[in-house]
Amino acid sequence: MSDRPEILSTATIANPRLWRLGMLLDADAAMLDVVAVSTVEDEPMLCRRIALQQSQEPLRALEEAVYDNPLLLADFDAVTLLLRTPHFSVLPASLAAEEDALEAAAGLLWPQPEHPRRLVTSPVKGTDAAVVTAMPADVAAFIGRTFPDARVMHALVPETAYFAAKARHGAPARVCAAAGPDGVDLMAFSAEGALLGATSYGCTAAADMAYYAGALAQVCGIVSGELQFFVAGNPGARDAMAGALREFAPNVAPWVIPAGMPAEGAGDDTPFPLIILPLCE
Repeated sequence: MSDRPEILSTATIANPRLWRLGMLLDADAAMLDVVAVSTVEDEPMLCRRIALQQSQEPLRALEEAVYDNPLLLADFDAVTLLLRTPHFSVLPASLAAEEDALEAAAGLLWPQPEHPRRLVTSPVKGTDAAVVTAMPADVAAFIGRTFPDARVMHALVPETAYFAAKARHGAPARVCAAAGPDGVDLMAFSAEGALLGATSYGCTAAADMAYYAGALAQVCGIVSGELQFFVAGNPGARDAMAGALREFAPNVAPWVIPAGMPAEGAGDDTPFPLIILPLCE
C-alpha cells in the first residue's frame, strides 16, 4: 500500500446512503476526481482530487487510490463513474445498437489486439446519440467488481445531455464548450435543438480550444452571424477560451452555474461534468 495520507475515510460522511457519489477517472492525467452530493440535506458538495501513482500500471494505480480512500467503498445511494479518455466515439443510437457497427468502432478506438479491451455504450438523454467508450479490460473488471451497481460512461455523456436540455427549439444554432486546464469538450446543436456533433480535445491553449470550437461549427454546417458560443468549465480556462473566441465570433458568452444548483462546495478545479452530474441523473 502507498504511504500517501488517507483522503476520504469512512468517517467523512456519516450516512453515505443519503449521498450520491460521482467519480471521474482520467488515466492519462493520472487523476481520480471525486464528488459526493447529499440527496436530503442542503449541504455543500464534497469534492476531492486523488492523484494516481504514475509509476504504476493503470489498474494498480486505480486499485491503490480506491483502497486508500475507504469512503469510496461505502454504500452510497448511487454511484457514477465518468471516464476521461480519447478512446471514444459518438454514434447515432441506432448504429450503436448494432453489433457489427460496434466491432468496427472498436477496431478504430482500440487498435491494440494484444491488450484486451471492453466497450461501454451510453445513450445520451435527450438526443438520438450514444457514446461508445473503449477501456482496458482489467480496469473494467476491477470497476465491475468494486462498484457493481455503478453507471459507467464517458464524461461527454452528462455534459451533452445537460446542454441538450438547454438547446431550445427556435433559438440560434449553438456550440457549447466545457473547458478545463487540459482540454475542452464540445457539443454543437442546430436551431431546432438537435445534437449535430460532440467531441473532446486534449489541449491547454485557449486559442486551440477556440479553433476546435469553430471547426466543429464548420463541420456541422451551422456557421452564421447568429451562431452562439457558450463556454462553461473551470473559470480560468472558461474565461480564456471565451476571450479567444471573441477574436472571430460575435456571440460568445460564459456559461455560469445558476444560483440554486447543487454546486456549492465545488472548487475551481472540480471538473464540470461532475458539477452538473446531479442534474443529469
